[in-house]
Amino acid sequence: MTNRERLQPRCNRPGALLAAALLGLMSSAAAHAGTAADPVAEVMAVTVNNWSPDASVQEDLFASDRLKRLFSAGFQAQFEKAMAVSGIGNDGSPFDYDVVVNAQDGCPLEDLAIAPPLVQDGKTVEVARFRFMSCFGSQAEYQAFSEARFILVDEGGQVRIDDIIAVSPDGQTLSTREQLGLLAGGGSD
Repeated sequence: MTNRERLQPRCNRPGALLAAALLGLMSSAAAHAGTAADPVAEVMAVTVNNWSPDASVQEDLFASDRLKRLFSAGFQAQFEKAMAVSGIGNDGSPFDYDVVVNAQDGCPLEDLAIAPPLVQDGKTVEVARFRFMSCFGSQAEYQAFSEARFILVDEGGQVRIDDIIAVSPDGQTLSTREQLGLLAGGGSD
């Protein structure tokens, strides 16, 4: 049993309603469009679901269809190389942690807010803020907000995620693309 599973009975479950709402919106949008209208919203819906104690199934953030629809060609190439080097095969992920929250253990996401995309330093960035440690205690360190910064690119008229940068409450950052480069043995690309 993981720490996350042991803590779930003590945790509040406000994320369950948020997860249901986000997943409903995303499945509705995907059914109508056939493509991701908002890749950040879909990634965050998957993340909320996966951290919810009420989730009936854990979704693979990097499932083949989602990887192709939501992520840039450069991200996909790095991901595939990291998968090949890791020996995992074609299914799953080379990561042993959640790249959005940058953790293996945590609580249901709370107070999720996704800001509209902005251009920063020549890149389009969309930021999701959330708390994911609040069930561990009332101390400030557990109530602090974390962020996921999504670097977006336009590929043939489709908005795609080119990187996910997890930002801890103390400002430390971790780039998914850099980690893929390290996992693939070629450094960060």
